[in-house]
Amino acid sequence: MKNFLTSLLTPPVFPDDENKTRSARYGHWIALVFMGIISLYEVFGKFVYGSFALNILDLILVILFLILLISLRLIRRGQVGRANTLLISLLWIGINIVAFLGFGVRDSAYIANFIVILAAGLLLGRQATAILTLATFVMGAGLAYAETNNLLPTAYYIVSPASALQDISAIYFIYAVFLFMLIGGLDTALKNAQAGKSEVEAANRELHESQDRLEESRNELLVSNEQLKRRTERINSIAEISKTVTSIQEIRLLLSSVVDTISQRFGYYHVGIYLMDEQKQFAVLRASNSAGGLSMIEKNHRLRVGEQNVVGFVAHGGKSHIVTETATDRSFFDDPELPDTLSEMVLPLKSGDELIGVLDIQSPEINAFSDDDISTLPILADQVAIAIQNAFLFERSLRLLREAETASKLASRQEWKAYEKVLQTRGYRYDGIKSEALQEPELITAPNKLLTIPVRLRGQTIGNLKLKPVDSSHNWTEDELAIIEATSDRVALALEGSRLLDDAQKRATRESFLSDVATRLGTSFQLDSILRDTVEELGKNLKGSTVSFQLVQPSSNMPSAESQRSNGASASKKEAE
Repeated sequence: MKNFLTSLLTPPVFPDDENKTRSARYGHWIALVFMGIISLYEVFGKFVYGSFALNILDLILVILFLILLISLRLIRRGQVGRANTLLISLLWIGINIVAFLGFGVRDSAYIANFIVILAAGLLLGRQATAILTLATFVMGAGLAYAETNNLLPTAYYIVSPASALQDISAIYFIYAVFLFMLIGGLDTALKNAQAGKSEVEAANRELHESQDRLEESRNELLVSNEQLKRRTERINSIAEISKTVTSIQEIRLLLSSVVDTISQRFGYYHVGIYLMDEQKQFAVLRASNSAGGLSMIEKNHRLRVGEQNVVGFVAHGGKSHIVTETATDRSFFDDPELPDTLSEMVLPLKSGDELIGVLDIQSPEINAFSDDDISTLPILADQVAIAIQNAFLFERSLRLLREAETASKLASRQEWKAYEKVLQTRGYRYDGIKSEALQEPELITAPNKLLTIPVRLRGQTIGNLKLKPVDSSHNWTEDELAIIEATSDRVALALEGSRLLDDAQKRATRESFLSDVATRLGTSFQLDSILRDTVEELGKNLKGSTVSFQLVQPSSNMPSAESQRSNGASASKKEAE
């Protein structure tokens, strides 16, 4: 019951629509007020007059009470406009019906029309107020006409003081409630307006402050944009230089390209690259873009690591160094080949933790290196170091590859020479009918018509394909030559595969024999048995050979080769065939 009463007395709230919430609140309370007035009127009237019989006025009030209840339901469902229209319409109709049944324009019910008009202004706006006012005037004229022509039930205005007090009190109470609601709404609107004004003033102050900050930020942004533009241009230049130098793999061309590109992109009059010697004791000038630098290269210019000069310091410590003004910096080395230098930046070239060289940049201006140069040029130095290291690795790889190819060719030549000695068939010849084995190289007449294609393996010729046309007038076509050359390549690979397989099989046989010998000897514990098993196993494996094993005194001289080859009688000799 408590929850029901709380829900009934609490007006609905619509968070997304403030005007709808206000109109719903007014309609809610107006409906409740009229429902309360009707209830009090019925209860108080019955007890005062002592008559509990129902009349037509009671029926009208009950119907009006039910319609007010329906209006409350519609308001809670969000149909605020429809509910308020229904509420105002029925209140106006009900009041004027009571006036028609009562004493016309002199009746207190007709006087209550201005309350309905006020409620219409609160709930429906000025247009509804104007329409309702005009309708009230028309209704008043109609009631006056009906009363004048004796069309009303009672022609005399007779009312008791208690009844008049009751009607006027109810009208003034309702009017006071509406007026309180109106004043409350106006106070709230005024407070909201004052709060809005304060918020607007605060917002204006914040806006002015924001405009000032924005102007300051705009100025800072303009400066930052210029700096960012210059930095972006330098980073793009570094990226282009990196892309260029990473495509060069020959170290001499790489170094020359680096110094020329840096000088052209950044406008420095001297750019030099020093590389460390093998002992890491000297930094040797290997590339330069300036005439003075090229003259120094011709003189084999080098600087000792750690000496009293910028390049030596950087080569020793591995950290970059900037000379803003050469006249006041004691670390600067005044080189007669570069007399215009007024500022210098020296950057280490590192590959991992290893220092491989130094990048020397010089300018004819004092304090020529900006903050952007200080932050971006080390990135360029890292890229140059990577390119140099890659070039070194590439040259080393080429050298190792050439050495490996040379060793492979030599080993292949030796293997094929040894393999060739054990071959009985030196090749085959096909005459169009049958093929026959060749024991010796074939001699073919008419060498002018003979086509010889070498069979090469790793640059070594291991055979020849010889072709002689049956028709002496035949000329070899390009397709035929392509087929023959492709066949030559396949033959070389197949022969090499066959030789490798033969070697593998021999090694497998040898390993198997050694394993068997070791196994058999491992089961023998008698000296005589070990000697006999050794010569038997060797004799079985080396077909057509006589194998002997003899023991000698450790202190005696080694037997001569001639005595080893003889088959003379010797003590403790065992033979197996």
